[in-house]
Parts: sequence; structure tokens; C-alpha cells
Amino acid sequence: MASGRPRGRRRSVITAAASVLALVLCSALTVTLLRALFPAPDGPGRHGLYATGAPLLDGDGGSGTPWTATLPQPGRQPPAELMRGALGCVPLFRWATAARAVPRGQVTLAYSVGASPSRPALVRGVRVVKGPAVPVPRGDDVGCAGWAQEERLAAVTVARGKPVQPVRLSLDRAGTRQEAPLPVRAGGTATGLVTVTTTTCACSWWLELDVEENGRQVTVRVDDDGRPFTLAPPTAPLSTSADREVFAPRPLSRAFGDPQPLRAGVSVAAALVPKPDGWEAESDAPQDPAAAVGGEARLGGVACRRMYDSVVGAGGVPAGAHVLDLRISGPALVEGAVLDASVRLETVRLDAAQRYRYSCARAGVAPGAPVERPDIGRHLFPDTLHALGPFPSGSLKYDPSWRPERGVGLSMPLAVDEPFAFGTAGPDGRGAFGISAVIAPIRATYGMTVEVTVTLPTGERGEFTLTDHGRPFLLGPDRTELNPEHQQDHVEPFADPHARYQDKLP
Repeated sequence: MASGRPRGRRRSVITAAASVLALVLCSALTVTLLRALFPAPDGPGRHGLYATGAPLLDGDGGSGTPWTATLPQPGRQPPAELMRGALGCVPLFRWATAARAVPRGQVTLAYSVGASPSRPALVRGVRVVKGPAVPVPRGDDVGCAGWAQEERLAAVTVARGKPVQPVRLSLDRAGTRQEAPLPVRAGGTATGLVTVTTTTCACSWWLELDVEENGRQVTVRVDDDGRPFTLAPPTAPLSTSADREVFAPRPLSRAFGDPQPLRAGVSVAAALVPKPDGWEAESDAPQDPAAAVGGEARLGGVACRRMYDSVVGAGGVPAGAHVLDLRISGPALVEGAVLDASVRLETVRLDAAQRYRYSCARAGVAPGAPVERPDIGRHLFPDTLHALGPFPSGSLKYDPSWRPERGVGLSMPLAVDEPFAFGTAGPDGRGAFGISAVIAPIRATYGMTVEVTVTLPTGERGEFTLTDHGRPFLLGPDRTELNPEHQQDHVEPFADPHARYQDKLP
């Protein structure tokens, strides 16, 4: 009997352990089943109230203030292919966000609130909550300047035809509540904007929304998918006044030489901008740009811009008539300055006829429609490069027998001894002046730089060579310019694969 007692006790222990294990497994299975049948009310697709947030490219919801962020790791810099001006700022912004770059000075957050399918909700107010301090980032500064922020529209709910205006909050006065009424219908979502600023704090943060639901008030947290957002004090500007005046989004990186140095107190910037009613581009490989449109196709201009970014981002080349926008910034209200500017041809590619062709136009505009140009009494020859802007801008060559490859190293004028005055002072106390010209290659793909000389009334001169972050601006041929009355005998029809896309959405 004595020898059987230990075995009995062991059997009892084993039985008890098995019972506990069965209970744990049963509980876990029950919890899993309940979670599957009744999801937690804290995220998209869930049954209860939830909120999500994401930073926007635009620095403060639309005023043109540049977005700037710093990579956390020293020595890291963005891939060179993201710094192409034709891509705009969105690819660089997405890369920097994925790399956990820390915004500097301010950041605008779009938050989306979702209500339960059975009851509406009303956001009453919003506050920013300061979290633990974070290390000041030590990597490369990256950012964006310019005016065209189409991507911002894709993230902002438009209410009654007017964009949502951001609420401004400061981490230097964290905890202050701002009224931000935002109704959310039952089962629906609504979007608000908050611009968070700081001058001193390198810290983590999140938002708290005061939400009224079913007669009770609840607090809903908005963070970065469970983690706090981060923000650090402002850093030295990446952009010049001229960068901010260019009518195109401009990717910037201190590792790539931004900001450009001032000369004679003057800064200059240039960009190739697609026509506002549509674009054309070419690619060596077939692409499917329509797949890049996403869910915001009905926001005006977003579909075409995303398709353009898709083609160019995959190695394509902007083509057809583009606008060369040249902006000059200097001492405010100074009169009597003189501008000389020209386009210098750096490279020529003659096999453009073998490329795939893509285009996109807004509703009611035929792809490839001729662009309106200043009438300055000029005949166009199909094998040359034309800049049609203020007189006496002109063509690289008028000789009908001229071949494109002969033009490498030559220049054509954009402006010659053109007097101008810097405008009234902007936010930084400087004035600006700009000219635009339509660049229309005909047969070849050209690589171009822009040579600019600005002479101030004092006699000081600033000389600039403008590139696309160290590389020539690339622009392919404009097929619409191959008008039979201007074609020469040696110009053969283009027999390339040709795909067109037309944005017929409002």
C-alpha cells in the first residue's frame, strides 16, 4: 500500500495538469472564436468607434510651407532615382516615411474617425499629448518645396465643396484642447486635419479626440498604428525662395546639394512641368499606369498625376510639350535687374520611335491636343528643339537640313537682356520673378540644362547652371508637332507601340 501512494499522487497531479491545460486551450479557443465573431471596436472594419491617422506631404495643409524631415541614421540618404524632378515629391515622401524620418518643426496629420454601424458619432475636440523624448535625428535632411500637392487632395475629405481646414496645436503647449466639430454618420467615416508644431521638443506624441457617441463622451487615441508619432525642432531650410515659387513639387535632400547657394543674393530654380490639361510620356518597357490610380480616381487631377508618376518612376521619360518654369528670388522690390537665360543641349537620343507611348488627359480634353503657344511668327522644323516663351526665345536651329545630334553643346535663348523687378516681399522678406516657356522637342529625346545669368542694378552678377539634381532634364518628342506641312523628306512616320489612357472622371 505504501508503494502505491506515490503513484496515486503522481496520477492526481497529471490529471490536474491535464485539466488545467484543457481549460487553457478551451479558453484560448473561445477567445479566438469570440474575436472572430465580434471584432474589437478599435480599427477599420470593426464594429465600434475607431480612429486612424497618417501624416501628409503638405507642411501645413495647403499654404505651400515646405515639408522637411530628418532620417534617424547618420550616413543614410535617399536613392538617387527618387530625386528626379519629374517624379515630384510623393515617392520621396513615401520612402522617408517608411524609413521613419522625423518631421522637423511641424507636420500635418489627417485623421479618420469611423462610427459604429448602429449609431453616429460627433467629434467635439482634439488635443495633442506629449510622450517621451526621442533622440534628435542625425541623418540626412529630406523634404519638398513647390506648389503642386495633388496627393494631399487624395487624403483630405472635401466637405460641401471646401477642403477641410487644419486645427493647429503645439507640442510646446501640449494638452491644450481645440474645438474641432466633426460629425460622423452611423457606419461612415469622416476626416479632419491637425497641424502639430514645435520649436523646442524632440519627442513622441499622439492625438486624443473627444467624441460623443450614444449620449456619452469617450476619448479616442490617434497614433501611428499603435506607436506614437514623432516630431523634432526645425532645422535649417532645405529650400530657397525660388524653390518655393516653382509651380511644381520639388524633391530636396541636403545630401544631394540642397539648398543651392545664393549668388549675388539671388537664388534660382527651374522645373519641367506637364501641361495642366494632360501629359505624355515614353517608356522602353510596357507599363500599366492605370493600375497606379488607386481609390481616389474621382478627385480631379489625381488620376492623371499618379499615372504620370507611375510611368516616370519606372524609368519612363516625360514627352511632348512641357512647360519650363524658371523662378528667380532676390531682394524685395529691387527694380532694374536683367535676366539672360538659355537652354543648353547636353544629350540626344534618336531611337525614341521604339518606345511605348502613354498619355492622359482630363475629361473633355483629347490626349495629345495641341498646346496653346504665343504667336511670335515662327515656322517649326520637326528635327529641332523649340522654346516658345517671351520674345526673343526661339529654336535651337532654323536650318531645315539640321540633324538633332549636331546640337549637342549648343544653346537656345529663353530670355535675352530682359529687364525685370523682384516682387513684393514674401514670408521670408524676399521678392520673386519668373518666366515660363513651352519646350517642344520634335523627333529626339533631349537632355537639357538651363543657363541663367542675373545682373542686379548694382552690377553684381549671379551665374547659375540648373540641372535635375545633377543630371540633365530629360524630355521626349512631341508627336503632335509632326504636322505634314512642316515635315521634311527625311522624317519618317513613327511606327512605335502606342498606348493611350484618358481620364474621363470628373
